[in-house]
Formats: sequence, structure tokens, C-alpha cells
Amino acid sequence: MTPEQQQDFIFAIGRVFSPGAPIDRRDLFSGRRKQLEQVIGAINTRGQHAIIFGERGVGKTSLATILKDILATQKVLAVKVNCDQQDDTFGKVWRKALAEVQMIEETQGIGFRPNKKVQMSDLGQQVQDSAGPDDIRRILQRLNLDLELVLIFDEFDKLKDAKAQQLFADTIKNLSDNSVKSTLVLVGVADDVDGLIKEHASIDRALVQIQMPRMNAEELQEIVNKATKQLGMDMKAEALHLIVLISQGLPHYTHLLGQESAFAAVREGRTAITEADFNNGITSAIEKSQQSIKSNYEDATVSPRKDTLFRQVLLACALAKVDESGYFSASGVREPLSRIMGGAYDIPWFSQHLDKFSSDERGQVLEKTGKPRRFRFRFRNPLLQPYVIMRGLENKSLAGELIALLKDKAKLRTPKEGKAQADLLGDSLKT
Repeated sequence: MTPEQQQDFIFAIGRVFSPGAPIDRRDLFSGRRKQLEQVIGAINTRGQHAIIFGERGVGKTSLATILKDILATQKVLAVKVNCDQQDDTFGKVWRKALAEVQMIEETQGIGFRPNKKVQMSDLGQQVQDSAGPDDIRRILQRLNLDLELVLIFDEFDKLKDAKAQQLFADTIKNLSDNSVKSTLVLVGVADDVDGLIKEHASIDRALVQIQMPRMNAEELQEIVNKATKQLGMDMKAEALHLIVLISQGLPHYTHLLGQESAFAAVREGRTAITEADFNNGITSAIEKSQQSIKSNYEDATVSPRKDTLFRQVLLACALAKVDESGYFSASGVREPLSRIMGGAYDIPWFSQHLDKFSSDERGQVLEKTGKPRRFRFRFRNPLLQPYVIMRGLENKSLAGELIALLKDKAKLRTPKEGKAQADLLGDSLKT
């Protein structure tokens, strides 16, 4: 491979793997077929609207971006806006969304041979700060569009105004009751619909609730396979399996590890990506991880004392078996910590660490819920979890044990998914 070819590959790798931005190309979008079908089903059903919710980092914004692209080919006018301003109110968000809808107005001139005057305007100009659900309904009803209108409100959880959330719920009910030819799609971080939109019970029949779980092994593999095919590169099975395993269902890390592994291969003048390239890629992936993630890790683990167990306990938390909502128990930390430390460690040895991880003292990297003796924990930012695992893999003497723990955890995610992932891994994950 010549230096010029290497440069071309590096440029192309940066385009097909996208750890820092949502996927905006249909040919690179992977998985999520069920969720896309649910959203499109809601759009095609008059009076129904959709809400997409799930953990941070599972690809909700990529889904919303690709949805807009897909709808454009189906004679649907799709508008996507972010609720990302601290002072966003119901009226401001709607003005921002409807400003994307351009209208052409023709007026007849005066005289014997008058010329028609054509004027462009956007619907956002019709939205006042004090606008309410009835105002939005009237504006949308006056539209004379041949196309279906779909309005996608991304990062809806950042709309902190509780009144605005209530007004959105009222708007959905209003549009549904009046069979208005427009569909709202709300997208945000939440465990359930209650966490994303208040007082939604009255709009249950009008709202299709679409949960975005973490991606399964097949979906994560599809991300890598599509990217390497576009590049004309080949990733060896052992490297692919390791990427899937460490990503923990989060596509951000699949893109990041895939990209850095591909870079490592090209720097060696090869188009075949091997396990050695993956190992080199982990070092680069750690360096290129988000600064906020690095800071979270340092806040949680740094101590002037060398004999503390903060790093080891946090690593054990990242390897603990979790329920469907990502929560683990203190007893779930016991086995991975004992295997990391090479000896038995019972709950009293590390329970104070879990408490500190859940407090300001250690940056609140864990969420804590439940009652005494039945507390459960999970990572407040899901993206921290794979980062902790990658930092653990820096210790080469632990790598074999950590991979074995990851395999054990993968088998218990769901019976179907666990079996599929175990079959994919086979015997390739050896020290």
C-alpha cells in the first residue's frame, strides 16, 4: 500500500465509521428494523403519533435522522429539530419546527393586466410565544399540502419546562381527536414514557411507544460489515467478535473500535483487520473517548492511596450481570471482583465503594435505587461502561479473565440473544 493509498483509506474510514455523529446515510445504517416499522406504522395511521425512548448512546438520533431520509423518498415532508436550548418553551420549539416548512403565497396584482405576486414565508412566523395546542392545531389544519407532514422533535428530554411537556401531550390529543394530517415523533432519553412526557395516560391510544434497547450482536456486526464492505477491507472474525463484546450493545463504541482497528491495519499497509489491530485500536479508542467520559472515570477512581479498590470495583460493576433496565445488585459485583482480584471478595468489602460511586464524592457515576439490603445500581451514563472495560483491558495480565467474564455476561442478556452471541464468539476469544 502506497502512502497515497493509505491516506485515501484513512479519509474513507473516517467517513464510514461515525463514532462522533449520528449516522446520516441509509447505506451505512444498521439494525433497528422493528423500530423503523413501528414509527412508519404510526405515520401511516391517521390520528397516531410516536414516542421513541431509551438509554443514551443506543442510536435514537441516528434513527430519527435516517427516518427523515426514508420519508423523503415516500412523498412525506419530514422536519427534524432539536429541543436543545435551556430556555426552550412550547411556543419556541414549535416556531423552530414550523420555520422549516416553507409556504408559497400568490396574490393578484391590481390593474387591467395584473401580475401575480409570489411570496415565500415560513409557518414559524405564525407561532406566538404564548401559543397553545389549539393554535398549533389550527395552523396545521390550514396547511394545504399534498404531502403528509411529520415533525420529529429530537432530544425531547432536554425540554425541562414541565408545562411545555404537558402542552405537547395536549397537542397530541388535540391533533388525534381532530384527525389532523400531521404526525409528531418525540425522541429522548428515558426509561419509560413517564420519564419523557408527563401526564401521558390520556393520550395512550394516540401514542405508539417505541423503546430503543441496546443493539444485539447481529446488529452490531452489521455496522462493521457494512462499513468494511464500503471500504473494501476485511475484518477477521476474532477482531469483529471482540468489538461486539466490548461495545455492550452501544453502537458508538462499535463505530469507535471499528474505526481505530481499521486505522491500525492501514498504518501497517494492510486491508485485513486482525486481532492485533483491534488491540492497537483500543489504545487509540481510549485516547479519543469523550472528555466527559474520561473525567467521569477519573472522578470515580482517582485516589492518593495506592491500595484502594476504586478502579477494580468500578470494573467489576461494568462486568456485573444486569436486568433489562441495566441495573445490577451488589451480589452481582461479587463474582467479577473476586475473579479480577484472584480471591474471594464478599459484599462488605466493597459496599462502601458502591455508595461512594452513587454520591457526589465520586461524581455520581452510578444511579442507586431500591431499599436497604435490596439496593440496585446502574451506570448513570451508559457510555462510561465500555470505557471502564477498555481501561481494564490495558492490564494485559487481566485481559483473558475480563474477556471470559464478558462472555459469561453476554450469555445472560436474553436467552435468544445470549445464545446467538455465544455461538458467534465460539473459541476465538482466547488469551
